Amino acid sequence: LLFGTGDAMVRNPYAWTKLANLVAVESPVGVGYSYCDEMLHGGACANDDVRTAETLHAAMQDFVANKFPELAEAPFYISGESYAGVYCPTLAKAILDGNEDPTQTKINLAGLAVGDPCTDNDSQADSMDMLWYGHKNGFVLDEDFDILWNQCGMRYAHPLASGEWAVGEDGSVSAKGSSGANYAPVVTHRTVPRRGLLSGLSMPTNKAPSKQECDLAHRKFLLQTSKAFDQEWARGFINDLTLYGPSAIVGSSQKGSLNYRIAQWMMSDEVRAALHVQAAPQTAWPGPGAGWTYGSNYSACNADAHPGARSMVDFYRDIAPRVAGSVLVFNGDTDPCVSYEGTRDAIQNKVGFDLLEGGAWRPWFANWTAASRDFLDAKDLLFGPALTTQAAGPQLAGLTMDFDHGLSFATVHGSGHMVPQFRPRAAYRMMEGVLTGAPLAPLLPADAAIAAMSDAEWSDEMDKWTDVAKGASDKP
Repeated sequence: LLFGTGDAMVRNPYAWTKLANLVAVESPVGVGYSYCDEMLHGGACANDDVRTAETLHAAMQDFVANKFPELAEAPFYISGESYAGVYCPTLAKAILDGNEDPTQTKINLAGLAVGDPCTDNDSQADSMDMLWYGHKNGFVLDEDFDILWNQCGMRYAHPLASGEWAVGEDGSVSAKGSSGANYAPVVTHRTVPRRGLLSGLSMPTNKAPSKQECDLAHRKFLLQTSKAFDQEWARGFINDLTLYGPSAIVGSSQKGSLNYRIAQWMMSDEVRAALHVQAAPQTAWPGPGAGWTYGSNYSACNADAHPGARSMVDFYRDIAPRVAGSVLVFNGDTDPCVSYEGTRDAIQNKVGFDLLEGGAWRPWFANWTAASRDFLDAKDLLFGPALTTQAAGPQLAGLTMDFDHGLSFATVHGSGHMVPQFRPRAAYRMMEGVLTGAPLAPLLPADAAIAAMSDAEWSDEMDKWTDVAKGASDKP
């Protein structure tokens, strides 16, 4: 079900529940209606990456051992997005390690699908910067970018990458080390810029820019980019989660927003009773409550990572050879929060697996089926902004590459941060691939074979390959 216009619930024609049983877990502890022992005595939950993996593993073991033992042998898949880029691979490792212990409940882990994820600090440093993203997408002129990035040394890190968060008494979530504003970019100055992405465009100068020049460029940037793609500015005019969606406020406390309406519905007596959480100490959803804290342990979305800290690159290197099926890492190619370039670099260049023969960077397709007029009228504007009443057949859904040990990376064309919300048809097609273990696109001929072809032979091969690739997606 989806939350539609007004307070109506709408059936989602692209629901993953058509493909598998779905378990949604509120994690880390203290989020949503989940709670820790400390909350039963007036305290708050203190979480980190290690504890979150441990508690998630214990919850899933209880799920298959005690709650639904009939599912104990069923293939188990893990999926999540954003900071779940840490939760998913760390949970997978906990499950795989636990499965090797004869005293622990085994979970039949069969695959992962991890979207727009926190993965690796070094690879994603620039691609999670709002100035970098704004310039890449044409919001910031070359000369203004050069002044701010290369000369003033300014960075606008997304708060997702802060590494430490806390909830105040007023319910506000602050990234430690930031201004304390909810989800506002963390602005810093670098005396020596990390690297100049526009070194070829760097304007010659005999002196450093003045504070006034930096302030001027900074203020223009804020206007050009809707306050650096701020998620809670009431007058925001750019969707900070998907570039080609309608602008919207994210905060669940801001009246009129989709998240506010969902939160009010989730806190209703009827829903709390249906979820059997009337006795939970957490009464406000999605939370977390006052005093809740979280600290990152790994070098992924963690500005305070210790030197030598592991990133998710290390986890993928460990878990992919041990997972029975596919390990897919995907990224919307217009995501303002986590740009695809950094994610791709981490998977392609850092993990270290060889590319499958024929698994090179290539298009994949999804069938653009028609949506009913009733569904389009009933759904919220932020769900599936590209859905239409007209079918368009197989369309480009992104690009993908496949590596040894079942590891793959894919972009989702036109999608922002939450792929199932913004490109539901592509997400459905992608999940079908993960569950079946099939690649999103057929393999190409080997590089040597392509290089040996004449232009006419390659043109013919492209025709045949494209027909097969589109045919693989041509399903209702």
